[in-house]
Amino acid sequence: MQLICPTCSAPYPPESINVQTDVAHCPQCNNFTHPSQLLSQDTKPEVITAPPPGAWYREGIHETVVGATTRSPIAFFMVPFMCVWSGFSLGGIYGTQIAKGEFSLLMSLFGLPFVAGSVLFWSITLMAICGKSEVRLRGQRGEVFVGIGSIGWKRRFDFADVDAVVESMSSTRYPGRDHNGGVIELNGKSTLRFGSNLSEARRYFILHSLRTYMAVAKKRL
Repeated sequence: MQLICPTCSAPYPPESINVQTDVAHCPQCNNFTHPSQLLSQDTKPEVITAPPPGAWYREGIHETVVGATTRSPIAFFMVPFMCVWSGFSLGGIYGTQIAKGEFSLLMSLFGLPFVAGSVLFWSITLMAICGKSEVRLRGQRGEVFVGIGSIGWKRRFDFADVDAVVESMSSTRYPGRDHNGGVIELNGKSTLRFGSNLSEARRYFILHSLRTYMAVAKKRL
């Protein structure tokens, strides 16, 4: 299989590829990359035309958006669990103080871990109800968004700085998702990870949609 430089699309000469050190050097643009990542860059453009339920690929005049909902059946468990958790922990610690009209510094400090836990698990619960992961693409630039509505986590990137779009193992596992702990990585000058809260089918769709878009974007550089 002939390896193609992700920066200038020129083929790598066999002598410029070192399999043992996993380094490939392009004499055309002087770019260095990892052959193992290039071998994993199989592109499936047909994926774009058949998104799984809860996923989308929208092309506009100025922007292309590829994304998927993070909705999950785990929400049916998380909602009643969090109502009980928040009601008993926060209601018992802070609600009793409000009802009595008394303030206890010791009890308030004791309740801080429960507040932090409630914020964390309610954010997971809301993502399982109505969250989404999107990549907004504008020419050579992109932005990853993970959140609810317009509120969430955003990271920008430039395709010129991306060598490969790969799937790797995540250090965390999202409740209710597949057990392989998959996550999408944009590797290059830096590494941008997202997608651990997506189902396997939706993550696969976004992965190959980005690879297809990047293959076209690289040719325009």
